Amino acid sequence: MSPTDRAAHARSLARRFATTLEHLRTAHGVEYVSAGAMRPIVGTAVDAHAVPPAQPAQTSQSAQTSQPAQTSQPAQGAQSVPQFSAGLPEQSPTVAITAERTLPRADAVEWSAATKLEYLRTKNIGDCRRCALCQGRRNIVFGVGDPQAAIMFVGEAPGADEDRRGEPFVGRAGQRLDAWLTAVGLRREQVYIANVLKCRPPNNRDPKPEEIDRCAPFLKAQIRAVSPRVLVALGRHAGMLLSQREDMSLRAMRMARLTYDASGPKDAPGARLTPLVVTYHPAYVLRQENSASTERGPSANEIVLEDLRRAIQIAHALPTPAPEQ
Repeated sequence: MSPTDRAAHARSLARRFATTLEHLRTAHGVEYVSAGAMRPIVGTAVDAHAVPPAQPAQTSQSAQTSQPAQTSQPAQGAQSVPQFSAGLPEQSPTVAITAERTLPRADAVEWSAATKLEYLRTKNIGDCRRCALCQGRRNIVFGVGDPQAAIMFVGEAPGADEDRRGEPFVGRAGQRLDAWLTAVGLRREQVYIANVLKCRPPNNRDPKPEEIDRCAPFLKAQIRAVSPRVLVALGRHAGMLLSQREDMSLRAMRMARLTYDASGPKDAPGARLTPLVVTYHPAYVLRQENSASTERGPSANEIVLEDLRRAIQIAHALPTPAPEQ
């Protein structure tokens, strides 16, 4: 066999080997590291044609002795799983592999809420290209806050500030949301905040139905992971998606007693109904304050505070929900 044929044969074997590893990763949730230093786990799919570089024998032995033993069950009360950064940075940071992270996906029910959210962001969403919004985004805006929050806020889509920083509600609308939380005795760190869409629509236009269809499963998975006692929808699009009531105006949704069906695949429909409070989006309230409105009665800002106090009362009255099965 000529040197050219041997090289072609070696490349063919390498591609087949890499494809087999990728199949095991996607089918069984297996994670791989090189024989030397630990490779970063990033939020993009594994290159099926990439082959780990060969390592000297002594490097492999050193790596094996330096790696802590991993167990087949998640560590009890493990604090080593890093909190997930909401945005998609230009260079993804190195994430240490722990016993929880290397478990097969079949054991995901045993994971903490933080681990579920991290897996959803890095493995399921990754460098998402499922709709055209990926072409103009700077960062994926995933979610931020307490993974075990009693109250979860859901907005519509990121704006320019959110797209730049990769974190929801950080611009003027985010400042107003923070002010609302302070007014009702909460802190941003005590709640969980996400959006229906994870990428910014051009010129902050309304989300399109096909964009919502592609992104909604990720929001639903976030809600299952956090398992809040109460959901607060900020804006009509978030309210329609969570309540499944496209026939209602935002004002009608505000006055209605709505629920979100958080039932998992193994639950009967309606087995996990989460109370849903729909209120105005901070951006709408800011626009109302800047307009020459002559409406009488409570202001939009006062209405939102009333809705948030109602959400807190509902959360206090409910028992802690059972973990997802």
